[in-house]
This record gives sequence, C-alpha cells and structure tokens, in this order.
Amino acid sequence: MTNYLSIIAAAALVNNLILIQLFGVSSLLNSTKRLPQAIEFALFNFVVLFLASVVNLFVYRFILIPFHLEFFRLVVFVATSALLTTLFLQVITRHFPFSRRQQHLLLFLTGGNSAVLAASLLSSISVLTLGESIAYSFGAALGYSLIIVGFAALRTRLEFADVPAPFRGSAIQLITAGLVTISLLGFAGLT
Repeated sequence: MTNYLSIIAAAALVNNLILIQLFGVSSLLNSTKRLPQAIEFALFNFVVLFLASVVNLFVYRFILIPFHLEFFRLVVFVATSALLTTLFLQVITRHFPFSRRQQHLLLFLTGGNSAVLAASLLSSISVLTLGESIAYSFGAALGYSLIIVGFAALRTRLEFADVPAPFRGSAIQLITAGLVTISLLGFAGLT
C-alpha cells in the first residue's frame, strides 16, 4: 500500500506533468482566471487524464504488444483520448449544460492535451506493474488538477497584490511558476 501511495505522491509532486515535465504548460497559462471554472476544468481534466491513461495502458499492453503493433501507440492514444473526451463531454452536457457553456473551447482541447498523451505514453513505457501504472496515472491526474486549481487561486490573489508594474500579468505568473517548480524539485532532492 505504501508503494502505491509513494508512486501517487511522486507522480503528483516530483514528476508533475505541468511544472516538472512541461507537458500541459499551455493549459496552465491559458486556463481560466476564475476559481469555480478552474475547479470544473481541473475535475474534467482529472477524469479524462486518468481514464485515458488507464484505457490506453490496457490497449497498449493487451492489444498492441501481443499483436506487435507498438508503433501505432501514439495514433491509438490520440484517438482513444479524443473519444473519451467526447463521450465525457456529452455526459457533462446532458447533466451540467451551464458548465459546458462557460468552459467553451477549453473542454474540447482536453482530448488532444499534451498532458493527457504524456501520461498515457509515460505509463505505457514504464517498467511498473499494471497496478503501479494505474497508481502513476492517478497521481499524474491529481498533480495536474492541483496545479491548475492552485494557479487559478494564485491569479485571483495576484489581481489585488501590490506587484510592481513591470511584473504585472504574465511576468509574475511565470516567476511564480518557476518558484513553485523549484520547490517541487526540492522533493526530488534536486535543488
């Protein structure tokens, strides 16, 4: 059990998809500035990232490898991620139509998000067991969502902070992202 928890913590913090491995940085900088919408976006991405990674892992290990079709991995992962995103978006539209209207294009971009594909690729090429790979996928999705929500809260605070004029806007966000990255690297002992 501790092995799974350490894999989840390592994937969420030490090997964070956004700040450490730099997959999905565009969603960090382009996600919404309002906290409720950022929470919805993070939850949607958590579900899609986790489900796509697990489904792609099963497809890779139980279909592509036995039939020696490993070279189709990226094409299959993109198609599976886009399909899962579309299906999940239809479920959300049916139950939460207001949420979809507020998020507009952000939810459609999730299927081809580099973080979703990176989590699938990293879990498929790892030497972890099936259970450990699923734990890694959960940790990667958790870390992605925490960073998205954390930076939305940070943007809210920065609007009212006394930031010098040259550092307002994107500059202070990039500086803060760098500082958070350095603190996450501290978990790995790299600072």
